[in-house]
Amino acid sequence: MKKPHWVDALFSKKSYLREDGSFHVRKLLFRTFIAMLFIFTLYFIGYRIYSGLGLDKNVVVQTFIEDFGVLGVALYVFIVDLFVLPLSVDLMWPFVLEWHPLMIIAVMGTASVAGAFCAYLFGRLVGLIPVFRKWVLKQSGTHTETLITKYGIWAIVISGLTPLPFSTICTVAGIVELKVHHVLLSSLIRYVRMGIYYLIFAGLIVIG
Repeated sequence: MKKPHWVDALFSKKSYLREDGSFHVRKLLFRTFIAMLFIFTLYFIGYRIYSGLGLDKNVVVQTFIEDFGVLGVALYVFIVDLFVLPLSVDLMWPFVLEWHPLMIIAVMGTASVAGAFCAYLFGRLVGLIPVFRKWVLKQSGTHTETLITKYGIWAIVISGLTPLPFSTICTVAGIVELKVHHVLLSSLIRYVRMGIYYLIFAGLIVIG
C-alpha cells in the first residue's frame, strides 16, 4: 500500500534536509511543531480514555507506577534512544506528569543521554568492521552522514531537540568518530528537551 504524499512530505528526510546535507530550517521547525501537536493530541485522547475507564483511580495501577515507574520509564527511554525504533520517548508523559518536575527531567534526561552514548559506542564498534559500517550507513541514509560531517556535534544538539532521528544520528556520530567528550556534552541537550516538553504536556506552554 502506497503511503499518502502528505506522509512523505512530513516525515521523510527530504522534508528537512537539502541535497548538500544542510538543514531546511523552516521545514524542520514546522515538522517539529506538527510532531509535538500530534503527540499531544494522542496523549489527550489516551488520557481521556484512561480516565473514562476509571484507571486513574485504580489503586493497583497507581501502586505499580509508584513502585516500578522510575525503572520502567528509564528503561523505555534508554532503549528508544539506543536503538532505531518506531517509538518516541514522549509516550511516557501520561505516566510521569504526577512526578516532581525535577525527577521527571532527571530520570528521562539521564536515560536518554545514556542511551545516546551507548548508541555512539555501538557506532564506534561498527565503524571498525567495514561490512557493518557500510550497511549501517546505507540504512541510515547518506543524508545522515553528510549532516554529521557538515554540522558535527550541532547535529546531535539539533536532533536532541527536534524529531530528527536522535539514536540514528548518535550511532553515525560514532561511525564517523566524533570525539567522545563532544558527544557527551552535546547529548546533555536532552535534559533541556525533557524540561521543555514537560512544560508543554503540563499545560504551562501552549503550542497550538
